[in-house]
Amino acid sequence: MSETLLVLFRDKTWATLALIEFCRGLGPGVLDATTPGTYGTIRSTLRHLVDSEQGYLELASGESMGDRLAPGENSLDELAARMERFALAWERLLAQPEAAGREVVSSDGWRMVVAVPMAEAIHHSDDHRGHVMSILGAHGFEPPEPNGLDVWGYAIEAGLMTPVDQA
Repeated sequence: MSETLLVLFRDKTWATLALIEFCRGLGPGVLDATTPGTYGTIRSTLRHLVDSEQGYLELASGESMGDRLAPGENSLDELAARMERFALAWERLLAQPEAAGREVVSSDGWRMVVAVPMAEAIHHSDDHRGHVMSILGAHGFEPPEPNGLDVWGYAIEAGLMTPVDQA
């Protein structure tokens, strides 16, 4: 697969794990907060993001990633551990040059190439991280630092981007 796709998947995981880590420092009242126009509470949005990640990965890889999340509350530690495990599975899939063009069929009867659930995994996680960031902002919390959760922040942290005077 392309280096670009690898960076996108690594960024997706990095940003989600950074957001979960940031949320570990928040109290239950904040984790249960929501704001209009978002998916739900911070807690339910993070759960949905990770659970959906598993579904996209299983569809794309054709492999089971284990039991799905149980309904209800899940600890942030459990969500982070799953994201880390899924990251390894995405890396294995991305190492297969032919994977993106392979055909799969979803459980609801849609035939597609693997590139579709791969793209959706990136889009979906970005969208829901944005929901959590909106809820945090609406409740007076600054976004996670030092570099935020965008690709620039990932690139800096991963050493893919440095100031010219440090090159």
